[in-house]
Amino acid sequence: MDIDFCEKHNMLPKDGIILCAVSGGKDSMYLLETLREFAPEYGFELRCAHFDHCLRGAESDRDRHFVEDYCQKRNIPCYIGSEDVLAFAAGNGMGTEEAARFLRYKFLEKTADEIGACRIATAHTADDNAETMLFNLSRGSGLKGICGIPPVRGKIIRPMLQTTSAEVLRYLAEKGIPYVVDSSNLEDAYTRNKIRHRVIPELRDISATFDKNIIRCAELLREDEEYLESQAKSFVQSNYFEGTLSASKFAELPKPVSARVLI
Repeated sequence: MDIDFCEKHNMLPKDGIILCAVSGGKDSMYLLETLREFAPEYGFELRCAHFDHCLRGAESDRDRHFVEDYCQKRNIPCYIGSEDVLAFAAGNGMGTEEAARFLRYKFLEKTADEIGACRIATAHTADDNAETMLFNLSRGSGLKGICGIPPVRGKIIRPMLQTTSAEVLRYLAEKGIPYVVDSSNLEDAYTRNKIRHRVIPELRDISATFDKNIIRCAELLREDEEYLESQAKSFVQSNYFEGTLSASKFAELPKPVSARVLI
């Protein structure tokens, strides 16, 4: 985990509670252990949260018990949530992935509020960000979408956005840290898995430095997006009076700024 990246985005508080989302997979186990290493230095308390999507039967039960046992042995408070994602998706006209994400974050935010956590850490890696960038590009997204996953969104932090899956596996092997494997990640039923298993390997074959390049690209695009957002906010603060904006001044704005004013 890149500590400079974490400090740049003010991810690790000097005190308070960080709630770490842990599925039991390799990425979240890496996150849990690296945060456990940093906790004494920064002075924050570490808690764990595991959400059971009830999608994989016995495998889901295995994951829950694995995380509970791991945390119990290391005296890490662990909070468990569960929901029938398929039933919720069907009842609300949502896809399975969308429903799973909605319910997972709802649980994390509710738990964070209940325990007074000031941060919610999720284990999104540089690989996840590359997949998101490529997926959004394929859908015709603008700059914001192509930036990928934001490092910070409210209480939610993503300390691993500059950490690759290869680095995660090396760390876990060196430290002897166990993890579970989600069998659904091995299938190509989901679009993200197709990008992970088919597209990205081809790009790595084309460029041996693909991982470093995509990390740098995301950082540069994010800086551009943040600048344009700041220009839009500055315009609104200077020109928004009593519920109105000057149409003539708005018309003078460059399109990348005016579009963000409307948003």
